[in-house]
Amino acid sequence: MRVMRACKTELHLNDAQLTACKRHAGAARYAYTWGLARQREAYLATGKSPSACERHRDLTVRKQAELPWM
Repeated sequence: MRVMRACKTELHLNDAQLTACKRHAGAARYAYTWGLARQREAYLATGKSPSACERHRDLTVRKQAELPWM
């Protein structure tokens, strides 16, 4: 017999923590969308997709130069 258990956790965030969570989610969404678009463009142009490490390096460079809010 297999027993499966689950736990639910509810966070009670104050205003500053809620703002930080929303900013983090927005930055993560931007990074994911940007990486997906970059991968698609590279694949359509060359037939090969850049690796996750290459995309991460490119995003790090962009964050330092163009995206100070990240």
